Amino acid sequence: MKRILAAGLILFAFSFGNINVEGFHVNLEDSMQDISAEDLGVPVIAEPEPVVVKANLHKVTKKWTVMVFINGKNNLEGAGLFNINQMESIGSNRHMNVVVETGRMKGQEGDTDLDGDWTGNRRLYIKKDSNDEKITSQIVMKQKNVDMGDYKRIANFVKWAKANYPAKRYMLIIWNHGTGFFDPIRGDKGVPGKGISFDDETGNYVRTMQIGKIFKEAGKVDVLGFDACLMQMAEVAFEVKDYADVIVGSEETVPGLGFPYDRILNTIKEKPSISAEDLGSDMVDHLKDFYKGYKDGVTFSAIRASKLDEFAERLSSFVSLAKEVDDKNAIRKARARVLRYDVLGGSDPRKKISFSGDINHFIKIMLSNVRKREDKAQSLKDEMRALRKFIAKDLMINVQSEGKERTSRLLKDSGGIAVYFPPVEKSISQKNIEGVFENKYQDFYFNKVSGWYDFVTYMYDVK
Repeated sequence: MKRILAAGLILFAFSFGNINVEGFHVNLEDSMQDISAEDLGVPVIAEPEPVVVKANLHKVTKKWTVMVFINGKNNLEGAGLFNINQMESIGSNRHMNVVVETGRMKGQEGDTDLDGDWTGNRRLYIKKDSNDEKITSQIVMKQKNVDMGDYKRIANFVKWAKANYPAKRYMLIIWNHGTGFFDPIRGDKGVPGKGISFDDETGNYVRTMQIGKIFKEAGKVDVLGFDACLMQMAEVAFEVKDYADVIVGSEETVPGLGFPYDRILNTIKEKPSISAEDLGSDMVDHLKDFYKGYKDGVTFSAIRASKLDEFAERLSSFVSLAKEVDDKNAIRKARARVLRYDVLGGSDPRKKISFSGDINHFIKIMLSNVRKREDKAQSLKDEMRALRKFIAKDLMINVQSEGKERTSRLLKDSGGIAVYFPPVEKSISQKNIEGVFENKYQDFYFNKVSGWYDFVTYMYDVK
């Protein structure tokens, strides 16, 4: 999710049972019903044949093709138009293609009549212009009734872009709301589900485990960017690790202005031979600079995907040893103090319910609080030191933060990758939290290779 204009854009899943946490009320019972994916009733809309307005016939292989999937069929419509205008300040050139798929609708919250108030779906070949209020780029395809919450639509866009605008390197940016690994159950109780690429017209969105399917169909990219909140999580990264060399995103919420597309495209324009890792690192630097002084603070990172398997191995070793040592005091303090991210917006003002936190920061706190002295405890401390160093030096290409998050904690403690943690508020049970997950956490590939869920369950039991 991007944070834009109004607070509380993800007041979704926690309308459940009666829990009071520091003066705010959270209901965690009423929606604890068994709802299967088949029961969700996501509307399927027929897609007519696309109208090719003007095909780009000069299929010269350039150095980069930048693909941006902008689902504006929700309350971020205006932000999408703004970002496309940013891209047009640079435009495509002889070394770089910039292509966008975008969609609009009528009647949703935040609906705008800017730029002609058209509806439907368009694919654009971005060209440079000096008009920051009107999109003038070439429309190369348009359709009506497109479900932009279907992962197959993103896959289709990527395949189409690769076929029509070939390049030596590819970057895909998925733009929209985002909630990390959390795909909530959606029923008939007025609880809107949000994953990534949420389409208000169809009620559909891309689930975490569907993100990898995009690339199984469309092939690998060099850089994958998530211009969406909370997506820089291990659970997400492991779904795409074999399909991107570099993953750029945020552990925290992303402000409504999104990525600074003019700065990112200008980097490629000025350095067309830039490597994927250098581009990812520059993107993180641009994001920090763009939001310098932003009142709520931001954090962004670029992950080296080739190191994710080793990360899982090291984390698995840590999990096993930590359970053996069983230093409950260290676990309690790390769970209580770990830097957490804004999963639930205004319904969780002190982040007491947030179940997304920074893994490197957690290990730092736990390391400083291990008091047991036996050999295994010393081995655990050595393991944690090595894991922290590995995350900072090998897994991360670049991590940058600016300012403080909502509870006034400095975001400089962000280590670049978040994972699922039990909430600070111990009265909220594992069953209640996971009762609103659409899919079982155990099914995530990250869990299968790291054993993280066993450790999460262990932490829930440490009182």
